[in-house]
Amino acid sequence: MRIAAIVLAAGASRRFGSDKRLHPIDGQPMLARTLSIYRQAFEEVAAVIRPQQPAIAEMVGAAGCRVLEAADAAQGQSRSLAAGVLAMRDADALFVALADMPFVKVETLRELAATMRACPENIVRPVRDHRPGNPVGFPARLFDALTEVEGDIGARQVVSSDPCVTLVRVDDAGIHRDIDEEAGALASAPSGSASTTTDR
Repeated sequence: MRIAAIVLAAGASRRFGSDKRLHPIDGQPMLARTLSIYRQAFEEVAAVIRPQQPAIAEMVGAAGCRVLEAADAAQGQSRSLAAGVLAMRDADALFVALADMPFVKVETLRELAATMRACPENIVRPVRDHRPGNPVGFPARLFDALTEVEGDIGARQVVSSDPCVTLVRVDDAGIHRDIDEEAGALASAPSGSASTTTDR
């Protein structure tokens, strides 16, 4: 089963105040750190960025990841998601990740990928303290739906409307942590539904 990851990195960083993809985390730019984590768990990783960002594209390439450009990224996260899915739709499943969540453990990603192989028709999502987090894995049957979402809510409406969701309990605070402002990290976890929960 071919499972790939898409890292959404086309945001404008308005709340952050500067390009948070370049914000240093443990001595490396945030985006580079996020990509490095995903590259350790997935054979194929792509980052979705805005056009005409050569320095960011170079960073993505240096991390061993594929560069995808979303021409209409300004219309919301859903357009970045659609661009990524359309470019990677030959995979059997895709994990959708956020560039500003650089604290997810590699072990968590490997557990999620293993669960996707065991439940190939289900959405797969990590959960900690009863709170679903990111990244979220989608089977190929939902790729068309992912390309049709609108606005800035990403894939949440696809997750909430599909009954086949497997939650994987993990001891990983990183599935909720994103970088929202220069002063520090804020916790964030969109809600989601589930039909099955596994302990791995």
